[in-house]
Amino acid sequence: MKTILNVNKITTCDVLVIGGGTAGVFAAISSARSGAKTILIEKNSMLGGTICVANVNFPGLFFAWGKKIIDGPCWEAIERTAALGGADIPKIEYHPQRHWQQQILINRFTYTAVINEMLEEAGVITITNAMITGIEESKTEVKSIITEKSQITQIISNILIDTTADGNVVQFAGYQLDKSNEQQPATLQNHILGYDINSISKEEVLEKFKYESFPKYITAIDLYEYLSVKKINIHIPSKNADTSIGKTKLEFDALKLLKSIYIFYKKIKGLENLTVDFIAEETGVRETNRIIGETKITADEYINGYYYSDSVCYAFYPIDLHVLSGIEQKFHKPDVIAKIPYTALIPKNSKRIICAGRMVSSDIYANSGLRVQAPCMAMGQVAGCAAAIASQNSLLIKDVPYEILCAYLQKIGAIVPTK
Repeated sequence: MKTILNVNKITTCDVLVIGGGTAGVFAAISSARSGAKTILIEKNSMLGGTICVANVNFPGLFFAWGKKIIDGPCWEAIERTAALGGADIPKIEYHPQRHWQQQILINRFTYTAVINEMLEEAGVITITNAMITGIEESKTEVKSIITEKSQITQIISNILIDTTADGNVVQFAGYQLDKSNEQQPATLQNHILGYDINSISKEEVLEKFKYESFPKYITAIDLYEYLSVKKINIHIPSKNADTSIGKTKLEFDALKLLKSIYIFYKKIKGLENLTVDFIAEETGVRETNRIIGETKITADEYINGYYYSDSVCYAFYPIDLHVLSGIEQKFHKPDVIAKIPYTALIPKNSKRIICAGRMVSSDIYANSGLRVQAPCMAMGQVAGCAAAIASQNSLLIKDVPYEILCAYLQKIGAIVPTK
């Protein structure tokens, strides 16, 4: 029997956003608020990306050295979530004891409801449970094939924004990607209960650990300390999680390792009733692909706050490279804030495709700070405004005037870097 791939529906828009995660939601909102007919495609049922689906629900950093550096629709979402009792905004300090103390703990339910509402208010057409499966870019338009649950749709857009985190669109379009030979490990968020930490013998944990065969990077002390935070906070080796096969292996490996630790715990007196009462829907991936962009952000530029002539948003987080045994960190000096140039969001030689989020053009060390959620949101806002401008003025994405882009960003409440 011959099977033919039929396109059931053809539709058009000014801006198509692929990926409704941390960056994509705010790319879509910013595009729509800037006057562009915008469609958002998301592979999951739930929007919000790692914040919601991977339960990395503590975005940061919106403030640096006591001052707000990231604003606009993304901060509005935080404030609206907080107004509903779903966000814990800490006291903002010039130099907190730990940088992560300035992250904002948010409730997944409340935040997801808020961003859904903001998308509807902006007039974004949102389609979940759908994936891009093909693309054809020309000097005048982008044709995308979208596989939905019940049909195959072709969407013809003026501009396309890749916010897949993995650069899936960039790859389909034939542009270059960069990937480290050894990618940062992932984390499966979880929660454990059913015991009293004060009744657990540290000595027993250390002794029984000797007879187990866990990976070398997991120590007996780790397993004891996880009990205090009520989370098995392990690193999971991650390679090629941008592919379906690689992502499947990661999810299987994460559950397998979590299960082996769970079984070990049950052998300890006082942990017989331990339960894993929550695991995230997805393992949180830190690193896959980075685009080869018109500009590449280096670690030296990032940590020293280099000002680019096309700087469009700030980023503030230490260099934070996770390895299996821990974290390699380097911090900004006082009052130094990193900047992100517009051209780091544009794949080299791209006509009508722009990116935002973790895949920003950067080396591995710079990317370890840029990949966190607040800068990804800010990049999404930049991409959304730029896409709207390009669509409205029949421009290639690289030809968007910097001054006009800054004006659009300021109009939606975003903060543009100054020298």
